[in-house]
Amino acid sequence: MDRFDREILDYVRSWVCYGGPPADAVMMTFGMTPEQLAARVESIVSAEKARIEQELRRPWLRVQTARKASP
Repeated sequence: MDRFDREILDYVRSWVCYGGPPADAVMMTFGMTPEQLAARVESIVSAEKARIEQELRRPWLRVQTARKASP
């Protein structure tokens, strides 16, 4: 995830309790419509989910995690 994607997620999270950002604020901040912003957020979340799932499939990661958990 790059810096721009993080900025998008931070922005969206900051507006969650208010029901989402106003359309004009989204356009001024990111140069996209609310629909485009929503699609971008879905894309970011999907990519991060896939990245995390891929990391969990790495056998060496499971071995390292198991070693850390052992007394």
